[in-house]
Amino acid sequence: MVKNLSIFSKIMIIVCLLLIPLLLLFAYSNQVSTNVVKSEIEKSNVNRLSFFLNQMDTNADQLAKVAFTLGREPEAVKFQSIHLSYELFDSIQIRQTLLEKINLQSASYSWTNKLSIYSPALKQLVSTNALENYDLSYFQKNMSPDWVYRPHTGGSEQPNYFYRYSTDPSLLFGDLSQVNVIIEVAFAARNIELMLDQFKAGSVGEPFFFHEGYDPIMNSTANRQTVSELAALLKGDKLQRSGSRTVEMNGIKYMLSYAKSSSLDWYLVDVVPLESVLAPITTSRNLFYITISMLLLTSIMASYLLFKNVQVPITRLIGSVNNLKRGNFSTRITLTASREFTILFNHFNSMAEQIQDLVEKVLREKIRVRDATLKQLQSQINPHFLYNSLAFIQSMAQLENKQAIIAMTQHLSKYYRYATHIEHQEVTLENELNLIVNYLEIHKLQTRRLEYVLDVPEEMKASIIPRLLVQPIVENAIVHGIECKSGIGTIRISGYATETEHTLIIEDSGIGSSLEEIAQMNERFERGLEEELGHGMWNVHQRLRHQFGGGSGLHISASLLGGWKVAFTMKVRIS
Repeated sequence: MVKNLSIFSKIMIIVCLLLIPLLLLFAYSNQVSTNVVKSEIEKSNVNRLSFFLNQMDTNADQLAKVAFTLGREPEAVKFQSIHLSYELFDSIQIRQTLLEKINLQSASYSWTNKLSIYSPALKQLVSTNALENYDLSYFQKNMSPDWVYRPHTGGSEQPNYFYRYSTDPSLLFGDLSQVNVIIEVAFAARNIELMLDQFKAGSVGEPFFFHEGYDPIMNSTANRQTVSELAALLKGDKLQRSGSRTVEMNGIKYMLSYAKSSSLDWYLVDVVPLESVLAPITTSRNLFYITISMLLLTSIMASYLLFKNVQVPITRLIGSVNNLKRGNFSTRITLTASREFTILFNHFNSMAEQIQDLVEKVLREKIRVRDATLKQLQSQINPHFLYNSLAFIQSMAQLENKQAIIAMTQHLSKYYRYATHIEHQEVTLENELNLIVNYLEIHKLQTRRLEYVLDVPEEMKASIIPRLLVQPIVENAIVHGIECKSGIGTIRISGYATETEHTLIIEDSGIGSSLEEIAQMNERFERGLEEELGHGMWNVHQRLRHQFGGGSGLHISASLLGGWKVAFTMKVRIS
């Protein structure tokens, strides 16, 4: 299979065999590099998130400690029993001192916060926010030992806060009205927004704070629609303490990393477009593909030049050689090619021209020899046939049989008029069959033991054949078949036609031959052994070949009549 491929095909296969492993190796290497980079970036992002959350949790935990330490301050202790032993002035002074104390505590933290102390017995509140006015039902409704987020539901733009509560003494069971004080610590969600701004600085990510029950807390420059859609994707998922995943939204892939705050029970999420993360690898990959494409384009151009300047001329030369092989000696190459192939084509055209001239000369010589042979055959009419015919006329004259004399002279004159008329070398099969009828009638008058049957389709009678083509075969059937056997002999001439060929069949009831002898004669037809076949049959066979081409000729087989069955095969030619 490979041996039959052209040089161009082999070169293209080699180019593909070189490029395919290279592309596969690069694809594998690029995939491994991408996975490694993604894994490292995911780990780095998670570690970065965890470190950032530690700072956030530290600030939250420091504020949470206020809820435990503020109740043990001396002023807070005095505030718990102010209704028992202190005068009004002292009570006011204690409240003022406590307020200054909690304001100082609040100011010591970098986060915006609120600190409040409520006494259920006094039903009084001391808070860093003078606008706050809590009662016991408020604390009963919102009391929680952990940080809780309460977004503001009012119409005005007010900050949202995270809240945490404690009591003194600590309340495990029972009613809030039985405790001495209730302490509320709160910090604004704005603090987280500011930290998210710091986290986002110098990064291509989009960090936000996420909890399934609330709207996400975003940085100040966040793409709110994108963050909201990403947060919606996270809702309902069972997130671990930390992790990373790849999500796709609006046809864009994102690397989503998250870590959970142990203090606030929220997730810090950072979303980075995967394209920007893998930008260096993508750039490297694109450069490689561009380089490979340029190499492939160069290879294709080189292959095209090779195909145009080498493969096409070689293919044209091979086709022209095959045309010469099939006998088309007028083949010439007119293709414009390189200098080397131009010289080769010129030599080929010169060789083809010389071969054509030589073949035409040989063919013309063969035609002249054939025509000379035909004219010689026509001039060398068997004298015994003529002598026998004249002797028959003499005998019938002595017997005064006028009808037999008339019949003989009519058939004999028609026969010799046709046989000696050599101006036209091609006739119709109908004319040739008329000659055979005259010939058979003459033999029938002479021997009185000959019968013949003529059954040829009408569509065959218009076929054009060489003159005197059938008569030698009929003569051979009579002389070497029927006359060598006693009794009445029979000649049957039939035929059949196909779209491309006409076949004429001549059968006799003569002595015939064995199957081995018949096979030997057919082999001699193919080998063209004139001396072994006899001049008449060999001449007919060769004339059929020259006239109608390969596949035409004589073929002998055994006839059901007892003698030979000679078949003429001729290509269709209608006048």
